Amino acid sequence: MEKRSILIDLRYLAYLNNGFGQLALNYGNYFKDNPEKIQDLDITLLVPKEYINKFGNNIKYLEYKRNYKVYPFLLPHYDIWHSITQQVKTISLHSNTVRIISVHDLNFLYERGTAKAKRKLKRQQAILDIADIITAISYFTISELEQHIDLKGKTVLLNYVGKRSIADDEAVRPESIDSSRKFFFTIGQVLEKKNFHVLLDMMKLMPAYNLYISGDNTFEYAKYIETRIAQEQICNVFLTGPISAAEKVWMYRNCEAFLFPSKFEGFGLPLIEAMLFGKPVFSSRYTSLPEVGNKYAFFWDNFDAKHMKEVVEKNLNRFYEDTSFIEQQVEYANSYTLERHMGAFLDLYRTVPLKRSKNPFNAIYNYIKFLQS
Repeated sequence: MEKRSILIDLRYLAYLNNGFGQLALNYGNYFKDNPEKIQDLDITLLVPKEYINKFGNNIKYLEYKRNYKVYPFLLPHYDIWHSITQQVKTISLHSNTVRIISVHDLNFLYERGTAKAKRKLKRQQAILDIADIITAISYFTISELEQHIDLKGKTVLLNYVGKRSIADDEAVRPESIDSSRKFFFTIGQVLEKKNFHVLLDMMKLMPAYNLYISGDNTFEYAKYIETRIAQEQICNVFLTGPISAAEKVWMYRNCEAFLFPSKFEGFGLPLIEAMLFGKPVFSSRYTSLPEVGNKYAFFWDNFDAKHMKEVVEKNLNRFYEDTSFIEQQVEYANSYTLERHMGAFLDLYRTVPLKRSKNPFNAIYNYIKFLQS
């Protein structure tokens, strides 16, 4: 029996400092580590040139090129094409290709000005019109799609993000960390949507602790935080910049608590990562975070510094005294496995009805829709 051919877009491997880059890396490593689970599928990864052959010889590779965006008909034909994010740059438009798009969020609706958000939404609508199957990483994201996108009768499939546990991985202390003091930790691109600045006033009230904010800090918002730290002489908050995987493990393992005041998340994977280490998690109540944090995170009702401090102090010691709760939290976090996430997609690749249309007008129509987006 001829194997189904599948092209999976992992172009975000070029951006390992953001969540989509790490997601793409997880996909590649899964295929490398589990060759026996994909023997019945003919999988090709669309990757940057430097990642050709990086994930073993059990899969094929296609180099990502910018001209695929302008001339998508140059892409070879595959039975199934899968974009692991909603930020589609290259899409297979063949008449008989099944197109799967995985949506993480519609955060642009809240981050951008009204006019920009409308333009972005129009483009997202056009892209999802071409999709045959849409998946989402949380019930919150599904509700956002149902509210803002005309799904045209398509059912959105839920597939929570999955991750290999990093709790037992190698740990390396970042050189900039003062390990003699107790500290809180948070991580993410230092963008306005992460809302890290609300932690500054809280940390003024908690001088016994340091706070380390790790992640890409090349944005204007990061400069704003650094300016406030300097002008207000906040001596216990530090921006570390990006950290390595081993350094991240050390930070999770040694922090007193993980703080996540983000306002826009499609999922919120750092919450799960912190829980894997049996750490108390303090989070905002925005977007998907109550769904993901479940009963195992502590939530701020607002961002008043005194309230945030009280929530942390009230629950910090209580958390560490309740070993049963910690065990349940770790077990919960371990349910978000990469194996489950990838297994769901492999089953989808195997079972989705393939297209056998040879009508060239369908491809032309798809191409026009893509250009309009």
